[in-house]
Amino acid sequence: MSDADEIETKFAVTAFAPVREALEKAGGVRLSRVFEENIVFDTPGRELRRRDVLLRLRRDGEGRVTLKLPSETAAAAGIKIRRELETRVADPAVMESIFCALGYAPALRYEKVRETWQAGETHVCLDRLPFGRYLEIEGPAAAIAAVAATLGLAMAEAIPLTYHALYQAHLAACGLPACDSFVFGPDERGNVLSDFS
Repeated sequence: MSDADEIETKFAVTAFAPVREALEKAGGVRLSRVFEENIVFDTPGRELRRRDVLLRLRRDGEGRVTLKLPSETAAAAGIKIRRELETRVADPAVMESIFCALGYAPALRYEKVRETWQAGETHVCLDRLPFGRYLEIEGPAAAIAAVAATLGLAMAEAIPLTYHALYQAHLAACGLPACDSFVFGPDERGNVLSDFS
């Protein structure tokens, strides 16, 4: 179980190969690549969203419950800070039933493939979502900036937003109606884990 501030930022990228090459050159170590299924729960009136609270159940080879809360720590430009409580759960289906019995229901679902690297004090995640490719760096703020520089990324281009907010911006830019959930199509889902360019 963890209970700590999550300090992170994101960058939009067009391909992962140059990032992998830079990570390897800098001594980074690839830890894993997993397919994630996420369910965000809320009350019917979206009370948690109004309070800037996220309650999530994740399946990525194991089950995990995460609660994200606003942090009292001030964030530097381009950095997002949230208090995060997270623990593994043995049976995600039972956990989902517990949330529903307590009055929470699935508010949105999202999927991604995440390849995680250790780079010094940070974790660098290469995230393939149905609407694009992103790189997320998590760790101490100073270390995030240093790793970004090593990867040829400028903090001026850092995106301190959630994937949900990025998806809403993507839909708006494409002239599409708002939609909370983003999942891969059936044909795409079968290939996205192996074809991770």
